[in-house]
Amino acid sequence: MLYSIDMRDVKSPAGSLRAEQAAVTTRRILDAARRGFADVGYAATTLREIASEAGVAVQTVYAVFGSKANILRALRGSVVTDPAASEAYAAALAATDLEEALGAFARSIRLRWEAGHDIVMIHASAAAADPDIRAEVAAADAMRSGGIARLAKRLGELEPELDARRVEALLDALTLTSVYERLVANHGWSPDDYESWLVAALRRDIRDSTVRSRATARASGPAPVAVGPSPTVHALGGESGR
Repeated sequence: MLYSIDMRDVKSPAGSLRAEQAAVTTRRILDAARRGFADVGYAATTLREIASEAGVAVQTVYAVFGSKANILRALRGSVVTDPAASEAYAAALAATDLEEALGAFARSIRLRWEAGHDIVMIHASAAAADPDIRAEVAAADAMRSGGIARLAKRLGELEPELDARRVEALLDALTLTSVYERLVANHGWSPDDYESWLVAALRRDIRDSTVRSRATARASGPAPVAVGPSPTVHALGGESGR
């Protein structure tokens, strides 16, 4: 149903306009804070400077967010709850093929860092100045680790011969924000370049993990049968028999 004749939930034009203006003001404050935090650091950026950059009164910033930490939390929320990235991650978990799962996961990481890699880096510097932010960053890191562990488990279900611990380590290391930052911001890669590299690296290294797992299993094999005199009681305790 595209519309309804029931008008009880329809906002008045004045109310709708106020909501739109409030959303624009909020966006301007967030964008101004994001620029300030990235340029001079979280600790050095004041609410007055954010207000000036956003073109609003400092009282407006207080009214909308209450504190600088709340502005940072709102920025973090935009990264954590990014719908497109979350949808791609869900697709990775739902995949029935390893290649498909890794492709969807690479896509989710690209989307998340493309939208907010700078916000993640800002949090790293803010954590050094604010113990509360530090605790929140630790919680966010734990959430990321949990997501990686869930995907590693799913990949192990798709291919039981994978080395689970190695896979989890690769998923973690290859998708660090600092890697995206280095390749895209420092070396001029496009987000498409990053995604192509990431999916190729994940597929190559995780396939290599399968090969290593098989090689280890072959090398371990059954223990050779000992030939010669039986060991003494001392030998069983770790000393050589005589």
